[in-house]
Amino acid sequence: MASKSNACKVRNADINPCIEESDGSQKCLDAYNNDKNMCSAYFMRYKNCRKYWVSILRNY
Repeated sequence: MASKSNACKVRNADINPCIEESDGSQKCLDAYNNDKNMCSAYFMRYKNCRKYWVSILRNY
């Protein structure tokens, strides 16, 4: 039950403002049969999003 609760938290835009980037990464992996090399641009977008929001929260 705890993992379902955690999954809901990750889908909550108030907690994870990078849902769009996360979804893009997952869709890319699905489309390219989990070939991470094909999805590096999506991973970079997600990484940059997370860095941005972490820096905002640290300064808050």
